[in-house]
Amino acid sequence: MDLYDDEKSYLESRILCQGDTILLATGGHGFEVLEEVEMLEVKQGPYVGESDKTRFDGIVAKDAIIKGGD
Repeated sequence: MDLYDDEKSYLESRILCQGDTILLATGGHGFEVLEEVEMLEVKQGPYVGESDKTRFDGIVAKDAIIKGGD
């Protein structure tokens, strides 16, 4: 999971494992899937489709700064 601030600047990446739960409240995010995955996304409030998202180019995998891992 790649994390970005409100200005779309890259902050850091984390590797998520089976059973992990994340809460994203601000900023941006992106995912690179490393192995087969089932993911569930829940959004609070109304969702108006693609116009409800801001898409932007993120980092490439070789530029990831992976934090944590516990």
